[in-house]
Amino acid sequence: MSYKYMVISSLAAWVFTSSAYAANPVMPKDISVMKVEANAIEQENSVTIIPTEQAYKPIDAADLLTSTAGANVNKNGPTTGIVQYRGMYGSRVNVQVNGLNIAPAGPNWMDPPLSHVAPLQLESIKVIRGISPVSAGAESIGGTVQAKTVSLPYANGNKSITKGSLYGGYDSNNKAWNTGVQLGMGNQRNRLQLDGNFANGQDMKAGNGQYIVPTQYKRRDMGLEYGHLFSQGEGKIAYSNERVDNSGSPALPMDIIYVKGNAYTVSYKSDPKRGGIQWLADMHYMNTDHKMDNYSLRQRPLMLGMMNRPMYRYAVTNAKDFAYKLHVSLPMTRGRLTVGTDGWIVKHHADVYDPTNAKFYLQNYNNVKRKRYSIFSEWNTALSANSQLRAGVRYSRVNMNSGTVTATGFGGMLGTQINTLANRFNQSQLAQHDNLLDLTMQLTQRINDDLSFTFGVARKQRAPAYQERYLWSPLESTAGLADTRTYVGNVNLNPETSYNMDAGFDWHTERAYFTPHVFYKRVNNYIQGTALTSGTAYNFRVAQGNMLRGNSFCTANPLNPFCVPLQFSNVKATFYGGDAGFGINMNEHIALNGTISYVLGKRRDIQDNLYRMAPLNSTVALSYYGDSSWSITTEGVFYAKQNKVSVSNSEKATAGYSLFNMSARYAVNRDSEVSMGVNNVLDRFYQAHLSGYNRVSANAAGQASAVPAGARMPGEGRSFFVQARTRF
Repeated sequence: MSYKYMVISSLAAWVFTSSAYAANPVMPKDISVMKVEANAIEQENSVTIIPTEQAYKPIDAADLLTSTAGANVNKNGPTTGIVQYRGMYGSRVNVQVNGLNIAPAGPNWMDPPLSHVAPLQLESIKVIRGISPVSAGAESIGGTVQAKTVSLPYANGNKSITKGSLYGGYDSNNKAWNTGVQLGMGNQRNRLQLDGNFANGQDMKAGNGQYIVPTQYKRRDMGLEYGHLFSQGEGKIAYSNERVDNSGSPALPMDIIYVKGNAYTVSYKSDPKRGGIQWLADMHYMNTDHKMDNYSLRQRPLMLGMMNRPMYRYAVTNAKDFAYKLHVSLPMTRGRLTVGTDGWIVKHHADVYDPTNAKFYLQNYNNVKRKRYSIFSEWNTALSANSQLRAGVRYSRVNMNSGTVTATGFGGMLGTQINTLANRFNQSQLAQHDNLLDLTMQLTQRINDDLSFTFGVARKQRAPAYQERYLWSPLESTAGLADTRTYVGNVNLNPETSYNMDAGFDWHTERAYFTPHVFYKRVNNYIQGTALTSGTAYNFRVAQGNMLRGNSFCTANPLNPFCVPLQFSNVKATFYGGDAGFGINMNEHIALNGTISYVLGKRRDIQDNLYRMAPLNSTVALSYYGDSSWSITTEGVFYAKQNKVSVSNSEKATAGYSLFNMSARYAVNRDSEVSMGVNNVLDRFYQAHLSGYNRVSANAAGQASAVPAGARMPGEGRSFFVQARTRF
């Protein structure tokens, strides 16, 4: 079925649908003009998502991005959403929580940045469209996404106040429940806030009614924040604790047994209303522990070449993360100059064990350090009454190093080969230093009161991630790539350099809006896995593959993707496409909102597509507002087929699909609201292209997975939900 036919037939079905579903029964906050006269430290074209305005609030905060133009999510499990923006994902996208980056503890990104904050604790998620300004952060080659948590207000008068909110929700498909509480007390100058969130879900069912195992999850989030209003700004001190237990990730070799961490944050922000010099300072420290295994939630794989002996593995990892920033903005020549410095210092460690063999031990990553120090300057100025210019420069220094590694418990030829790999790695130049230079310029021209045009260009750089540099033996700990391939790193990688162009116009009237943008990125030294068909790493993988598959499988099939490891290498790539938001108020009761996004990523050095590119997709929501207290919404989600796949990654094509969702919202009073609805109303079976491939034959109890091994993971089937919130 063609995408055009899907859209037309699906929209026709809407007309004959008596009720409705949804995403967002309010006009999106599409901020398309630079806010020079407001807070000069925050100036960009952006789209802001307000979770409290969503009828359905998912368990994974990253899923809130799927209805934003250009944005999408790579899914490896119910709580492992990795942000994708215009074809780039992972460490290429500058994802921040409360202004700072967060380092995942899992080398396979089982805990990506947005998973460290519960959706109920979010005030907003902002996607910067087009060229990400240098003030938004370093290594933003793929864009910037900024999440901000809720801070309850101070008292307006002389009396102390107590405020808060309670939340509860339930999803029928996986019998999931979610509860949350926020409680704050304070006066005009001081406030204290307590947050708690608890969520639990069982295995999901696909559209065919069969279970997807393991997709269960359990999480708990707690937070404490103190705020103080100074005469010219606000200071905050916060502590948060998170715990995720027994959460499945069937697209990865292991499941989450736990992620547990503590974070400490200190921040200060001057009052933007005072003008003059403005200050912004943030600092946090995080310590996160992570354990994963391949036998607690799933049936452990068998080593067919060793008389079907089970292969038990578990890994214990840790990430220590210290980040800071200091930005200063001051008036300068019909605008403002913002200068600043920031840093991000992270230490990773990961060990792999066999619980049935005390001699087995592999140092996946040993005391890997990645230190980034950065300075920038950005000028925002009005060239005329209708023209605004933003130009910036950022310099970053990235220092990386790793401890020496070892492995024990590998017998015979495997032991000889892995010792060779370890010795070769240990003798290489592990200390690496990269100098990065970002340059940006964006011009916004106001045509009239309703229309403005934006054009931007940039040079952006990113240093290699620690997995890309220091993965020394063929494994799949690759920041969530989930392509079923094993990889080895390359300590001599060069930084990626991208030359970006973005152009678009933003048209807004009182009744309608349309915000199309086109973009082009030419990337030199793009980091991509390339096949190794000889050498020690290849020979190790062949021997390992024979052990896993049996019958000398890799010896007989030496070029089978299962037998050929990939090495992270510098190649040449291009990204281009377009995206748009649109909407119209048809009358005082009916409004239509939507997005459409397209991206194509290609290699320039060979004829191949890039891996895990989102297909052409669109989301359209039709809302009816009865009065100020209730609304109903029908939402259509449309994805085209994706056959422009990566041969290098053995990527499989996917078919197109369309889904329908329905929801209703009712405000009981000014402080209480109930929403309910149905996701995937038609209970359609579908496979999202950005989902990984199934790695699980059965759960730990022996219940067989409905998804064949190696098949694309299906999406969730029909699910009824109800969610309620009250404020006091």
